[in-house]
Amino acid sequence: MIRSPSARRLAGIILCLSGLLGSADWAQATIVFEAPRQIDVGTDPSAATFVGGDPGALLVASGDGITAFHREAGGIVRSERSPTGRGAQVLAAGRLGRDGVSRVAFATRDGAQVRIAPLDARGGVGAEEIVTLPAAARAARIAALSTAGSALLVLHDDGLSVIVQGARGWERRELAAPRFGADLAVADIDGDGHLDVIVADSAGGELHILRGDGDGAFASAPGLPSGRAPRRVLVGDVTGDGRLDLLSLGDEGLLLHAAATDGSFGAAQRLLDSPTLADAGFADVNGDGRTDLLVTDRSRGAMSVLLASAGGGFESGDAYLVGAAPATLLVGDVDGDGHVDGLTFSRLGGGATLLRGQGDGHFVGVPCALTSLGDLTAIVAADFNGDGDIDLAVASEEGGSVGLFLGNGDGQFRTQPPIAVGRLPRALTVGDFNQDDRPDLAVASFGSDSAVILIGDGTGGFAPPRSVAVGTGPIAISVGSFSSPTSDDLAIVNSLSNSVSILYSDGRGQFPNVNTFPVAARPNFLIVGDTNEDGNQDLVVGSEFSDSVAILLGTGAQLAAPKTNQLSGNAKPSAAEDFDRDGQMDLVNPDEIGGAIEILPGTGEGTFGKAVRVEVGRDPHSVVTADFDHDGRSDIAVAHRSSQTIAILMNRSPATKPVVPKRRDGRTT
Repeated sequence: MIRSPSARRLAGIILCLSGLLGSADWAQATIVFEAPRQIDVGTDPSAATFVGGDPGALLVASGDGITAFHREAGGIVRSERSPTGRGAQVLAAGRLGRDGVSRVAFATRDGAQVRIAPLDARGGVGAEEIVTLPAAARAARIAALSTAGSALLVLHDDGLSVIVQGARGWERRELAAPRFGADLAVADIDGDGHLDVIVADSAGGELHILRGDGDGAFASAPGLPSGRAPRRVLVGDVTGDGRLDLLSLGDEGLLLHAAATDGSFGAAQRLLDSPTLADAGFADVNGDGRTDLLVTDRSRGAMSVLLASAGGGFESGDAYLVGAAPATLLVGDVDGDGHVDGLTFSRLGGGATLLRGQGDGHFVGVPCALTSLGDLTAIVAADFNGDGDIDLAVASEEGGSVGLFLGNGDGQFRTQPPIAVGRLPRALTVGDFNQDDRPDLAVASFGSDSAVILIGDGTGGFAPPRSVAVGTGPIAISVGSFSSPTSDDLAIVNSLSNSVSILYSDGRGQFPNVNTFPVAARPNFLIVGDTNEDGNQDLVVGSEFSDSVAILLGTGAQLAAPKTNQLSGNAKPSAAEDFDRDGQMDLVNPDEIGGAIEILPGTGEGTFGKAVRVEVGRDPHSVVTADFDHDGRSDIAVAHRSSQTIAILMNRSPATKPVVPKRRDGRTT
């Protein structure tokens, strides 16, 4: 008999009854999960940049103004906040002008002007000078286009302005460039010693190249088709041949234009396929001398690592949660430890996330697995391929499939091809239905009114799915030993027919006997356990919308007809695990609306301490617990419904002294 790690005990899924469970503030409980470092950069951060490309000096524009940060004692700390520049969406900083003074240039999208101000040694912003633009600014860069000092290039809705410091102040001239350009980059892309300008023409679907002559003049080159709606452009030698390549992000994902020996660029090669990529950066993150890529996805709220391979391509590395809708990514050694870090900024919820690089291609943060299955509705854990590492399986309602992720034993997972299981799979469970000591899967298929059985082969593969008819609208499923102590039978809640179906296993992977019982309206969960302590497993069926549950008592050979019990409050299923190893079960529930999971530390006698809240990003829908990294502590995997992301929360809780439960009279038991 096989159970998923969180279902090996009755408390693996328990009832959390409002009005019945007490709570207590218990100082001894210390539940800690690894998380990336969050940096307070102000309200609603709108733009960020390194000063002069130095990762040790950072400017962030937000609703509070422009905040300067600097590197100190292995971290990054705030040094100055200026009220100027509130809500600036365009930001550039570095040595600007003939005098070589460090300056910041910033603009908002609601005005046709850019403001230029000096920066003091701590990053404080001095008196502003305003330069009028033909239209609202979209992006800005500082670059030395000629020997006359660094210039400010501002991309705006009508084209491109070049602003230089003249004898009487700032002077502006216009360059021919696409209207409503989305982004620009400045680099010597043809190796002639002169800086060129590349503009992402979102409307035209191309990269527009302006080749510089070293005296501040530019000549337009033919546009380079770069997919649909490119909105970000980057320049760097990502192929390792010594020539600068072009990267673009747009509706067709991350595209690479490899540089040719004659100074031209090849057709777009897709490196990552997603229409919601937000930003990218490149650096050698694993110390192999090759240029790797970091890419953020605003829909998934994640940063992905693409590792350069010896053959010239890229391989998928790890992915990490970075908060809701990341907008900007900065890549560099932010904390000064010699390793490349990733720093992301999110306007939804505010703040910045620092993913500290370890120098080996890994980062300190919340690892996650990214899927393309469709909405995720359920998740389970077991060792499906028999290698001793815990794996994951998820159900996708939208994709009509089950996705398998094989664990590496360190919290990272390898994606396997999906398995089609029919229409609208809503729930998933693990068992050993043919008694071969290899984990199998059972799926509640809402759209086909059936249970779908997948018999595992112990190597990560599964036999073709078989269906067993149940009631209408199956929505929850669980394994129980109802017909014998060694059987893995199934119980399924049918939400549209207001019933529960019991599928009795024959021990050979078949379910020849099915009993269906009526229950109260709108059932949506079930719990297996010995409710009357007679040694037989029973079944509890309930609804989050009702204060009554149906209890089907087990006889050891079958389940009896349901009896209805009233509760003092509504029931809610909660996963349970002893995260701090104090001998008491802690509860964990996803907060789908709040983008977090909440853990209630058990304190004994049915009471719980103050909730521990872990932010995990958009729409966490279901959770499963298991030890993914073999450290003896139970970790949590969180399936995010519409963002199609599986977050892995690594447990870092110290061992806690076991609780000695007290009786109601105050004496210990």
